[in-house]
Amino acid sequence: MKIEQINLVNFRNYRDLKLNISGSVNVFYGNNAQGKTNLLESIFYAAFGLSHRTGNEEDLVGMGRAEMAAEVCFSNYAGEHSLKVKRRNNAEKNKKEVMLNGNVIKSREHYGTFNVVMFSPEDLQLVKGEPALRRRFLDMEIAQTNRSYYANLVKYNRIVQQRNKLLKEARENGINEKLIEVWDEELASGAAAIMVTRIRVLQKINELAGDVYKEIASRKEELVVNYELKTNSSALILSEEKSREEWRNWYLESLKERRAADIARGSTGIGPHRDDLVLTVNEDNLKSFGSQGQQRSSALALKLAEMEYVKEETGEYPVLLLDDVMSELDSERRRQILHFIDGRVQTFITVNDKNLIPVLPENKYFRVHNGIVCEEKA
Repeated sequence: MKIEQINLVNFRNYRDLKLNISGSVNVFYGNNAQGKTNLLESIFYAAFGLSHRTGNEEDLVGMGRAEMAAEVCFSNYAGEHSLKVKRRNNAEKNKKEVMLNGNVIKSREHYGTFNVVMFSPEDLQLVKGEPALRRRFLDMEIAQTNRSYYANLVKYNRIVQQRNKLLKEARENGINEKLIEVWDEELASGAAAIMVTRIRVLQKINELAGDVYKEIASRKEELVVNYELKTNSSALILSEEKSREEWRNWYLESLKERRAADIARGSTGIGPHRDDLVLTVNEDNLKSFGSQGQQRSSALALKLAEMEYVKEETGEYPVLLLDDVMSELDSERRRQILHFIDGRVQTFITVNDKNLIPVLPENKYFRVHNGIVCEEKA
C-alpha cells in the first residue's frame, strides 16, 4: 500500500495543499507548530475518520472556515484509489461524508479501506500507561482487518452506554429486573463475540511482537503479551480459550453476580471495556519492573508487530506514520527502526532536525513552514 498524493482543504493550518509523494521514506522537518504533525494527522483522519490527537473533530477545521476535506490517493494490489473525508461545521448541524473513488460510503465500509499504523510519543506509554491505551491499540489493530469486529465493537459500546443509563436510573428509582436482564443478554452476547476474536488475534500478536522485540532490542530476552481478564473478584491472566457460547454464559453469570455493585456505581464493571494487556520480558512485568529501555523497545515492538499483522491479514503492508518519535528514541533505536522498515513499508516521519534520520537511498525530504510544504531536490 502506497500513498501517491495528499490533498487537504482547510485542514488545520493547511488551506489548500496538493502534495505528490514518490518516496518510500518521507521525512517532514521544520520548527514546532508549523504543521508537520497536522500532515500526518490528516493521513490518519482519512484512514479512520477520526484524529489521533483530539476527540473534537471541529478542531480539525481551519480557523474561520466552515468546511474541510482530507484526501489520500493511494495504490494497492487492487489498483489506484482515492479516499476522502469531508466535514462541514454548521450552526444547526455538523455533517461528515466519506467518499471512496468519488462514491459516498458508510462508516462500516471505511475501516480497512486504507490501512495505516501510527506511532506517536503517546504510544511510548503503551507499556506503563493506562489500560485504555492498550485496549485501543488492540481494537484498532483488529478492526483494520476485520470489519465484523469493528461492527461488534461499535454495537457493544452502545450496549454498555444503554446499560449504564439503566443502572443510573435504577439507583434513583429502583430496578426493572426484566429490562436489566434484556440488556445483560445483549451485553453478554456482544462481549463473547469480541473476546473470541481478541484472544485469537493476541496469539498472533504475541508471536510477531516477540520476534520483532528480539530483532530491535539486540538481546536474547523474550517479550510476551498476555490478556488480563477482569473478574468480579480479581484480575487473571487467560491461559485457555473459550468458545463464544462459553464466554456468553460466563458473562451472564458474572453480570448477575455483580448487579447490585453495578447499580451502586451506576456503571458496568465487567466486560471487554475493562480488560487489559500485560507485557512481560523474561517473566518480569514490564510496567512494574522493566527498565525505560525495555519499556520503549516493547512499545516499539508492539507497533511494528501491528504493521506485520496487517501484512499477514491483508497481503500487503500498511502505511507507517512516525510522528515526532525519533527525538524520543536514542540513536541505537532510531537506527534499529529505520533498518527494520527499510524497503518494507512506505513511511512518513516528522522531526525537527532532519539529521536525526539515518540517510537511506529511498529518503525524500520535505521542509514544512507555516503550512507550506516544499520538497528538497536531490
